[in-house]
Amino acid sequence: MKRLLSIILAIAVLFCVVSCEGKTEGGKKSETVIAVSENMTYDESEWTAYLAEKKEICLAENGESDYKIVIPADKSEIFKEDAEYLRDVLCRMTGGTDTFEVITDNVFYAGKFISLGDTAYSSSVIAEGVENDGFAIKISGGNIFIKSSPYVDENTANDGVINGIYSFAEDVLGCMFVRNDYDYVPYAPTVYLAPLDIVDNPDFAWRRIYQYEVSQDDWSKRIKSNGTGEKSDIGNDGNKYWGTWCHSSFKFVAPDLYFESHPEYYAYIDGERRIEYNGQDTQLCLTNPDIYPIIEAKLEEFINEYPDAKYWDFSINDNAHYCQCDECNESYEKYGSRAGALIEILNRLAERFPDKYISTLAYLFTKDVPERIECADNVNIVIAPIQTSQLYSSKYGENDASAQAKEMIEGWSAVCDNLFVWDYVVDFKNLLMPFPNLAVQKENVEFYKENNVKSVFHQGSREKKDEFACLRSYLLAKQLWDTDTDVNALLGKYVSVTYGDAAPYVAEYIDIMHDSVRDEATELDLYDAPQAHYGDYLSNEKIAEYMNLTEIALKATEGDAEKTTFVEEIRINVLYAKMYENSWNIMQKEEAFKEFCVLVEKHGIERPFEIAPPYMDEFIADTYPDYLNLIRLYIALCILGAVAVITAACVVAVVIKKRRKKGALRKEQNA
Repeated sequence: MKRLLSIILAIAVLFCVVSCEGKTEGGKKSETVIAVSENMTYDESEWTAYLAEKKEICLAENGESDYKIVIPADKSEIFKEDAEYLRDVLCRMTGGTDTFEVITDNVFYAGKFISLGDTAYSSSVIAEGVENDGFAIKISGGNIFIKSSPYVDENTANDGVINGIYSFAEDVLGCMFVRNDYDYVPYAPTVYLAPLDIVDNPDFAWRRIYQYEVSQDDWSKRIKSNGTGEKSDIGNDGNKYWGTWCHSSFKFVAPDLYFESHPEYYAYIDGERRIEYNGQDTQLCLTNPDIYPIIEAKLEEFINEYPDAKYWDFSINDNAHYCQCDECNESYEKYGSRAGALIEILNRLAERFPDKYISTLAYLFTKDVPERIECADNVNIVIAPIQTSQLYSSKYGENDASAQAKEMIEGWSAVCDNLFVWDYVVDFKNLLMPFPNLAVQKENVEFYKENNVKSVFHQGSREKKDEFACLRSYLLAKQLWDTDTDVNALLGKYVSVTYGDAAPYVAEYIDIMHDSVRDEATELDLYDAPQAHYGDYLSNEKIAEYMNLTEIALKATEGDAEKTTFVEEIRINVLYAKMYENSWNIMQKEEAFKEFCVLVEKHGIERPFEIAPPYMDEFIADTYPDYLNLIRLYIALCILGAVAVITAACVVAVVIKKRRKKGALRKEQNA
């Protein structure tokens, strides 16, 4: 059966022709033009020379420093790990060994220091103007202070200090935390600092890049992805500050507790109350007044168990099996949306729990904005358009997918002060396929900010090392903190410091891909196959360029195992494209596949797809070989067909020749 499924999948891949009709109406995509090669201006020697120029504060000279790092004794467990990380970065940067010692503020110290948080030394320095998990970095009396606001809740303030620690390293000292497994730290034995009076707040209060790598090695902290946390028993799915997460309604009114005695709490479908329909959970009957006390009591129970959670979700299950009773239909007529009854419940919960955000999904049958009702001040709407364009910005809405997102965001913004966008940023069907979608997010995040969006969830891949996983995550995280981020300048430095001598070739590769999809007739979808792009960025000619560029890049990093590893990740994506290019060149496809197999094993890549089987071992053993066998089969059929045609032609020719000969003979005989 597995073999049969593999063959079917191979046939589908081989002959899939993805039409863009209905998706490419034309119009404005994004004003951002990805041009990395033009922005490769970073020069480490120039930067370290600037740091060595004499200024007000001498942080280090010739690898020596008088500074220590001070953390509050009562919060030492909160700050110790990040303080030590800063110490290690500073030691690596300056070449120092026993410098930048971390001490607590209950130990007397009269020398120079970097104060983290509210220490005994920082009471005279006020972090005025700081909001959410923003921070202040100030120099006073020759000392450096990194603080957050005392007026926000304690957990957020602590996060603000930690954000300040890593921003000090990046924005002031020039480091870059470009990957979960690699930090760029310029070597600068002498560091002078000009006076600092920085206040930096995020453009979005809650920011999460849902990506495997972001959750590894505490990288989320270094890129200020503050929504990444630990999973809880009540289903926050690893989202920090959240209690319940999504599709949660049956957690509040559990069918196993209530359905037998109160079937009227659940959806009325096809003439009866149901908790399951077509193999899926149904929904609650949202207009039944008796369910509200149950929901409120359950939420109070949850909050008592997890008091630090700020966001609590009460939302529909993941299907459209909504209640069709008379009361629910009347509510639909009243509000023009099935979200109306849901907002009624949320507003009551928001009033009951004013210090929490009460959240729900605008999704499927609750996506439409209800009329004649507005959301309470602490209601949060999670906008989740399940189809989204990767080239057309929601800011302009000039194709179907982006227009839907634009309409939802603008509509909900008119009735709710707290919006959350659930965005999607990878190709879930082909995680390893090149996917040039770096331009569209610039205008998207600007549009979100303009429309009351306070939180953004960029859903990448849960799998290891999908296409440009680290680069895309870093770029997105920077834009969520600051929507004015210069994307090309950031990419230019990122590529330079990450890929070393291979950087020019990586930059050219990125530029060629993105330039190839700027044409109006091109769309990029979350479920595209390589065949969808035979006419643009995955044409045979473009793939040949990518193959050549990555070959040169690998030669450029010879002798540097770390940089070679980074380039190999890109090479895997290019090989995947080569394996499915628009040709029947078996030898080249086999060569690409052999190299692909070696590299995916080396890099521990476990899945080529997220939303469907197979795993990598089955893909290598069956799926792709079956694809190659089909090509061989059709080549053989074509050859046999050609031979048959030639043979038939020869037979016909012989028959005609014989007939002509016989005809000529008869003529001679008749004569």
